[in-house]
Amino acid sequence: MFAINNNFRENPPRRRKRRFFFWLVIGIIILGLAFLASVAVAYKFYSTSKKVITTDATDSFLGSLRDMASGDRKTLRGEKDGRINILLLGFAGENYPGENLTDSIIIASVDPRTYQTAMLSVPRDLYVRIPDTASYTKINALYARGQGKRGSAAEGIDDLKKALVEITGLPIHYSVAIDFDGFKKVIDELGGIKVQVPRDIHDERYPGPNYSYETFDIKEGLYTLDGDIALKYARTRHDEAGDFGRAFRQQLILEAARSKAFSIGTLLNVLAVNNVLNTLGDHLRTDIPLDEIETFLDLVGKIDTHTTVNKVLDAGHPDSLMVVSHVYLGHVRAFILIPRTGKYDEIQELAKDIFNLDLIERKKKEIESEKATVAVANRSGSTNFGKKLSALLEKMGYSVQTVPRAEKTIAPPLTSDAGSSKSFVYDISKTKPFSLEDLAKKFSAEVSENLPADLSAQCQKADLCFIAGSKLTENLGYEEDTLEDLEQGYDKQAVGEREYIELLKKGTNQRF
Repeated sequence: MFAINNNFRENPPRRRKRRFFFWLVIGIIILGLAFLASVAVAYKFYSTSKKVITTDATDSFLGSLRDMASGDRKTLRGEKDGRINILLLGFAGENYPGENLTDSIIIASVDPRTYQTAMLSVPRDLYVRIPDTASYTKINALYARGQGKRGSAAEGIDDLKKALVEITGLPIHYSVAIDFDGFKKVIDELGGIKVQVPRDIHDERYPGPNYSYETFDIKEGLYTLDGDIALKYARTRHDEAGDFGRAFRQQLILEAARSKAFSIGTLLNVLAVNNVLNTLGDHLRTDIPLDEIETFLDLVGKIDTHTTVNKVLDAGHPDSLMVVSHVYLGHVRAFILIPRTGKYDEIQELAKDIFNLDLIERKKKEIESEKATVAVANRSGSTNFGKKLSALLEKMGYSVQTVPRAEKTIAPPLTSDAGSSKSFVYDISKTKPFSLEDLAKKFSAEVSENLPADLSAQCQKADLCFIAGSKLTENLGYEEDTLEDLEQGYDKQAVGEREYIELLKKGTNQRF
């Protein structure tokens, strides 16, 4: 009879220990594979973002991976000040007429405490100084000029930012630029967007392929627009509001696209964002750093679209802050938009108080209720300038009395050259404080109570007496044209598209 050899019987504790090590190894392998997969996803996201993000934040993959893995919430630029300003740009792209001229320029501002948003559209025909030069051009040429001159989208965006800081007084914290093909891809990826079209549009001169024209027609109603139709709806100019109606439609489309993207989860995680970036590829540029994207998307996802403020800088209405004029780019007459006062103060006030438009409206009503009469005397050295200033003041709602001889150059109130260059506003009735402040601010006039003796008789029946100095002609020296001139300028260019683009990029030394 054989005895059992206990040396071959495995100890239960040893068996449990081996199972533990077995599953530990399996767990380590699984975790390792998961980590490698995460790194692969992160690297794919990093590689894709390198094509899109124009800042230095993507220079180091390990640095970006560390920042993404930390889980720390990044503070966005402007967040501590209670306002984040994002520049949104739309441009045609190399495959379209217009190429890299910016077709859409919108400053979107977000209050990170209330998630209220405001959108201010800047017209593409706004005439601006080219940053770091003494030349001027339309604002829509700055991106193309910077990109073409220095070969970088970042340079073009930087030039636009500098100009917009000067125009609006706002810091521009971030920017996003997308071309037409990218725009269509985004809308199609979303499965289309719902847009309420408020009125019929019939455009027989919508830009078609190979510099041709085609007809775009859409009736009033609720539509789900695909990428192609959404682009046409955003670009068409031939409705009753002209180019300014186009700017408003672009804002509506942006709101619809944002709402759709977050409602279906398109931008709620890194994988989804990576798919979007991968789809857009060469069609999108932004300077949002990689490690701030998650925080940025979280902010955008919380935006309250029901309280969005929509404003467009326009011309042609009594309250419009812009007027139509023209300059010559080479031998080509180009119609432009400029501030009606020749400077940016009114635009800056609107931009600053866009979340509190009631404040601007209250000031306006106070001025209207005063019903101030203004006597205008021309001491600018420019014949007929008094008539021009009077017409502008009447458009702004003032009742104007022209001082005798105001259309001629008369002696300045002071003997020095500085005296004749300044403008003065004299408080005659001392009962119109809001109107007095308004004129002094908008026309850079010095407030005074000591009316020159030679004008006391002519101004005594007015509430305020405005004496125009020569420096004011620098701001108001433009020749005013009509909205019809501006619209016809698009359809009847004297030169070909490419030549016109080059003229815009070159600019001119003519201020107005």
